Amino acid sequence: MKIRVLAIAPYPGLKDVLLDVAGQDEAIQMDVEVADLHEAVPLVQHAQRQGYDMIVSRGGTATLIREHVKVPVVDIPVSGYDILRVLTLIKNTHAKVAIIGFPSICRGVAEVSSLLGLDIPSFAVEHESEVTHALEQAFEFGAEIVLGDMVTIRNAQAMGYRGILITSGKESVADMLGEVHRVYEVHSKGQEKVRFYQQLLDTDARGIVVMDEARRIQYVNRTVCHILRQAEEALLGQNMMLSSPALANVIKQAGESRQSSETEHYVHLFDEQYKVSVIPRETEGRAEYLVYLESLAKWRSERRFEAFIPSRLATFAQLAGSSPTLQKTVHRAKKFAESDRNIWISGERGSGKLKFAQAIHSASQRQQEGFYIISCDEMTEEQMYRLVFGTAQAPGLLQGGYAGTLYLNRADRLSPQAQESILQLLRGSRNFRCIASSSIAMNKLAQRGDYHPDLIYKIGELHLSVPPLREHLEDLEELIRGLIAEHNSQSGKQIVGMRETVLERLTQYDWPGNLPEFESLIQEMLMMTKGHYTEWEEVQDVWERLVQHAGTSGTAAVYAQIDLSGTYEEIEERILWQVLQEEGMNQSKACKRLGINRSTLWRKMNKMLKNKT
Repeated sequence: MKIRVLAIAPYPGLKDVLLDVAGQDEAIQMDVEVADLHEAVPLVQHAQRQGYDMIVSRGGTATLIREHVKVPVVDIPVSGYDILRVLTLIKNTHAKVAIIGFPSICRGVAEVSSLLGLDIPSFAVEHESEVTHALEQAFEFGAEIVLGDMVTIRNAQAMGYRGILITSGKESVADMLGEVHRVYEVHSKGQEKVRFYQQLLDTDARGIVVMDEARRIQYVNRTVCHILRQAEEALLGQNMMLSSPALANVIKQAGESRQSSETEHYVHLFDEQYKVSVIPRETEGRAEYLVYLESLAKWRSERRFEAFIPSRLATFAQLAGSSPTLQKTVHRAKKFAESDRNIWISGERGSGKLKFAQAIHSASQRQQEGFYIISCDEMTEEQMYRLVFGTAQAPGLLQGGYAGTLYLNRADRLSPQAQESILQLLRGSRNFRCIASSSIAMNKLAQRGDYHPDLIYKIGELHLSVPPLREHLEDLEELIRGLIAEHNSQSGKQIVGMRETVLERLTQYDWPGNLPEFESLIQEMLMMTKGHYTEWEEVQDVWERLVQHAGTSGTAAVYAQIDLSGTYEEIEERILWQVLQEEGMNQSKACKRLGINRSTLWRKMNKMLKNKT
C-alpha cells in the first residue's frame, strides 16, 4: 500500500519539484496544492477523512498546519544547497541584506555566508507571529532586502519592502521523503483514525462583526478573520481599535452620527477597498453595533464602478535601482509624498509612472485610503460623469464617501467634457489628492489650447519627470535580480544570475519600450535558462529577434519624427495622418487624442484627400 501524502506548497514553483521527486518513489502517492499559511487550513482540515496518511509543507505553513490537524506533518527542510543558491544570487547587490527565519535557517545562513565572505545579519523567530517584529528590527538596522520563507516575504511586501524567497531544491525534497518514510513507519504502529469536523457558524460571503458598547468584538465570522488576517481566538474580546484602527475609526464616525438606521462608509484594508455598513442596536439599554464588510471589488462589478482599485500598491522600497538618475527622481517623489498637493508625472510610456504614483500614495497621509485608477483614454464622457456624480442607484466619487488618491492615467487624453467633470470633483471635494500622468510634459499640454487651463493649474501643482530606462542602465542588474527571484518562486528553478556576455548586451540596448519591453525579454530568457546561470547560447535567438525587431518599423516607430517644414496646414495634415496611423485608423480614438469632434476630423480628412488628388 502506498503512503498517501498531501503536500502544501507555499509557492507555485515548489509544486513541480515535489511532483518530480515524489514520482520517482514508488511507495509514495502525492497530491500537491499551492497555498500559504491560512489559505492552507481549509485544504488540510479534511485530509485524514480523505485518506491521507501524511501532510508535508514548509516553514511557517507547516507550523500552522500542525495547529489544525492530527495527521502527521513533515517539514520540507531548507538545505545548505538552498542557502548557497540564494546567497549567490544576492552576493553582488548594493543593497543591505538581512535573513529572517527559524534558528536552524539562520545558523545555516551564518555558516555559508562566512564561507563566502558575506556579512548578513540574521533575526531568528520561533513562530510566524514574531515575523513582523523581526522585520521591523531588520529595517531599523537598515536592511533593504530580506531573505526568508513565504511568511517573511509576504509581510515584507505588505510593509513596502523587497524580499527574496529561499526556495527548496530537489535535495531538500528528497530529504523530506526520507523523513516521510520514517515518520509513517512509527506513526502507523499506533495510529488511530481521528475524525474531526469543524462547523461553520456563518458562511456569508460578507464579513460580519458584532461589538458591544465599548467596541469589544463579540462575534466575527471567517470572512472577517480573512479580511483582518487574524484568528478568531485573537479577535474575540479585543477592542476593534487594536484589531483594525482604520475600521474602528469608520465605526466611531457612524456612532457619532447618532443615526438609528444603517449607514454606509468605505475603508481601505490590506490593499483592498471595502464597503462598511454599520447598524447600531440597543439591547437592554446598552449600545451594540452590527457591522457588515463587503469587498468593493465585487460590489463595484455589480454597479459598474468605472475606477480601478489595484489589489497591491508599489512602495518606494520596491523601486529597484541605485543609480543617481533614479535615486534623484525617488528623492523628489518622496518629498512630494510628504505634501498633499496634486502632482503631474511625465515620462515615456513604460517608464514606470504608475509605480511612482502608487509609491507616493503609499508613503502619504492617504495611505489607508483608496487608490483609484482612471484610464482617461478608455473612459467615455458618460462613464466619467457617472463615476464623478453617480446615478440615482449609486453615489459617485463626489458624494459617495470615497477618499484617497485619484490617479489619471494618460491624462492628456481627457475630452473637454471629462476635464470639466474632474475639475468639478477636485473643486467640490477635499477627499482626493490627484496624481496625473502622461507622456506629454505639462507645459507642452498647456500650449495645445484644448486643455482647460484651470485643470492644468489644479493638477499641476507639482511636477515629476520619470526617466526612461536608457538613462539608468546601471540599474538593470538590480531589476534582473528581482525578476529572477520572482521567476524562481513561480517555476521552481534555482537560477542565481546571468552570465556577463548576456548582461553586456542588455546594457548596450536603448530599450525604447522601457520596462515592459525589458521585463518581457528577461522573462523569456529565464524560461530558456536550464541551469543556475543564464547562458548566452540559451538566449542568443531571443536577443537577435529583439534586435532585428528594433531595426524595423516596430519600436523605432515610437520615436518617428514629424516633418515640420512647409505651411501650417501641411504640418497639421502630417500630424493628423500620424495620429490616425498610431490609433489603427480608429477615428474615435484619434478624435480623443486630438481633442476634436468627429465632424471636425471628417472635414479635415476630406480637405486632406482633396489636396492629395
